[in-house]
Amino acid sequence: MNISSLNVINAREFFLGQDEWVFLFEVVVRCFISFVIVLFALRLTGKKGVRQLTVFELVIILTLGSAAGDMGFYKDVGVLPAVLTIISIILFYKLVTWLLIKSDKFERLIEGQPVTIIRDGRYTEEVVKNENISFDEFFMELRLSGIEHLGQVKYAILEVNGDVSVFKKGPEEVKPGLHILPDKMKKFYTDHYPADGLYSCVCCGYTEHKKQGPVAICKDCEGAKWSEGCDTKWH
Repeated sequence: MNISSLNVINAREFFLGQDEWVFLFEVVVRCFISFVIVLFALRLTGKKGVRQLTVFELVIILTLGSAAGDMGFYKDVGVLPAVLTIISIILFYKLVTWLLIKSDKFERLIEGQPVTIIRDGRYTEEVVKNENISFDEFFMELRLSGIEHLGQVKYAILEVNGDVSVFKKGPEEVKPGLHILPDKMKKFYTDHYPADGLYSCVCCGYTEHKKQGPVAICKDCEGAKWSEGCDTKWH
């Protein structure tokens, strides 16, 4: 066997593996079947977009995608077992959805509960104690709602589907708060305050006037990391 024929064999195995060319047609048919079934399953959820999905619904969709993908390109996966798997997942989804309606405890177990992140311009106690929460995307949602600093927020609630519900304060209710604009958020002070002015505790959002000098421990959460505060009212 010469080198050229060896290269042809390797190229064929690279593109087809151990299958024959006719299997490509079978892949198209399998993918069409899986596409129709998954599309039907998504219609059953009644959702219009990914942002509306809860964690439970996202898991269902990923599971459907995995089952459909296996049926599409694995020759040893029969179409009927794969279809039965997808139908079973759909029925399971309908059952769990029915249980969610019937039981509040089951709903909280499966989908979780909304979490109040901000109350009266400050982080809530459960958020301060939770070190696993990332605020980058949360602050982005606040900025999209026109928020410049936390003192403008009456309530901010992280919903079970990942959306953020923002309740703004009235112009007369706005207090000084933690700046959430990107260029301001990057400046942290852990040793000293560079000048007299408003400073906010990064850990809890507590805000007050500070004089230039050594950084003080936050009297609310005992944190020692500060950022610029802001007292901008609504325009």
